[in-house]
Amino acid sequence: MPALPVEFPVNGAGVNQNFASWWHLVRAMGIARLAWAACGLSIVVLASVALLVHQADRKGVNNALDTSVSLDAKGYAKFVSLNLAIIDRQLTALREQHLQGLRLPAQTVMNSRLKELNGLVLQVAVANAGGLVVDSSLGMPNPPVSIADRVHFRVFKNNPEDRLFISEPVLGRVSKRQSLQLVRPMLATDGKFLGVIVASIDPELLKTYFTDMKALDNQGRLSIVGLDGIVRFRLTNLGFSAGQNDQASPHWKQASTLPAGIYDESSLVDGIYRRIGFHRVEGYPLLVAVGTGLHEQLRNFEVRWNLIWSLALALAAVLTMVAATIARLAKEQKRSFGLLEQNRLRTLESTQTKSSFLASVSHELRTPLNSILGFSELIRDTGNEPRISQYAGLIHKSGTHLHALVNTILDLTKIESGNMGLTLEHVDMPQLLETLVAIHKVNADEKNVELSLSLDGVVLGTVLSDRAKLVQVMNNVIHNAIKFTPTGTIFVVIKPAGDSGLLISVIDTGIGIPADKTAQVFERFNTIDAPVRGSGARGSGLGLALCGELLHLMHGKITLSSEVGHGTTVELFIPHHFPAERKPA
Repeated sequence: MPALPVEFPVNGAGVNQNFASWWHLVRAMGIARLAWAACGLSIVVLASVALLVHQADRKGVNNALDTSVSLDAKGYAKFVSLNLAIIDRQLTALREQHLQGLRLPAQTVMNSRLKELNGLVLQVAVANAGGLVVDSSLGMPNPPVSIADRVHFRVFKNNPEDRLFISEPVLGRVSKRQSLQLVRPMLATDGKFLGVIVASIDPELLKTYFTDMKALDNQGRLSIVGLDGIVRFRLTNLGFSAGQNDQASPHWKQASTLPAGIYDESSLVDGIYRRIGFHRVEGYPLLVAVGTGLHEQLRNFEVRWNLIWSLALALAAVLTMVAATIARLAKEQKRSFGLLEQNRLRTLESTQTKSSFLASVSHELRTPLNSILGFSELIRDTGNEPRISQYAGLIHKSGTHLHALVNTILDLTKIESGNMGLTLEHVDMPQLLETLVAIHKVNADEKNVELSLSLDGVVLGTVLSDRAKLVQVMNNVIHNAIKFTPTGTIFVVIKPAGDSGLLISVIDTGIGIPADKTAQVFERFNTIDAPVRGSGARGSGLGLALCGELLHLMHGKITLSSEVGHGTTVELFIPHHFPAERKPA
């Protein structure tokens, strides 16, 4: 494969040398080896990037999970603190009423006082210093009930300190239901122990509260644990439990000493590995621990990355297939390149032979054509018989058409072979167009077609170009306009095209061209059916093709727009100046 010539404007020699070195290296390696090397490198880069993104994504998921369990633990701890405060205030107020000799209100009154916590407190009871229940919001028990053996009674009998004690759930001897006991001591003014006042909390309603708050979502677990390590309330999908001692947990030291924190733990009960966030309950010797199943939380992450790894493997397989295909195509290309080069040389030689043949034939045809034109013109102008003069005129007309066709073919051949020369001179375009319009006006008048010229704001109408070729182009365009306009008008308009040149428009009201065929008019030997009365024989399809190539040679441009039944507009751009680097010698 030949090296490609490349030029750079800055430090060209050094850059070209470096590029040549790299290109020689590529050629030495071979396209196939380079493809395999690129494939391997791409797979390594893809795997490295995927691993880095995986780690970053895993870290982001973990951080989001940490934030979630921390906020949940803090929120539930605040919830427990607020509800305990409400019940504790009622308990303190009822204790003062009892010490003043008043009886406890009925349970219905108690529920109305608690408002949104209605039903959470099963009952409130008062026990004297001996542990005998002497008052209850459910009414006096019959037979009498003693709680002297209960932990929540003995803890104050042994240490009569005014504080709130929260026991683990026990079966109430008055309410006959499982309940958490919130207990405060009743003390005389001298500090003597007079008994306790107990509020029994319904754990089932507490379970409903936390379930409604979606504490069990994603294999969740919620625990309310005393700072003594005893679980007061624990809720999982398996149900409600209490009484466990969390001091055996390796994380208890962290949970009992810090106000908040996070740890991972596998449950011995349900076997679920959870991330636990804990937070101290403000004002009470409790903490709330909220857990969420790690497998459940990471499921979306794992599904997402299983898909990503599958896509990465598929991409690696595709890269391997591409490398294999490139290697195979490179070998085939190497074998076929020589054949392609031979075909190119043969095609070039064939094109040159065709151009030489057409040029020779065109030259050979010109001599007899000139004789035919001369003698037919002589017979037409000097003949005595009108019929013979008419025949001679037809011969001269057909010969003129054939002569123009030969000239067109010769010009196209010269352009194709690169032998078309230009004779540059300053051309006054308004004056040139006036002359051409006057010449063609005779033919237009014969068809009752109005042909006119308009100078639209032209101040500088001089261009540096080839006069003969401009005349050839304009004659062709104006002739086509007259030919395909049965009746109506033709306007030739010249106006400035900015500072770069002139824009000449030939606008007719003729038959027009279908929109899907306008692009074909500049193709060689491509004619469009346009039956027009008196238009003569069908064209060769070379006129506008030659116009386009001649204008391109002179750095101009030709465009065409048309609408069937409304006419055609041909626009020609002629530059004022010929580019210095492209001027013919």
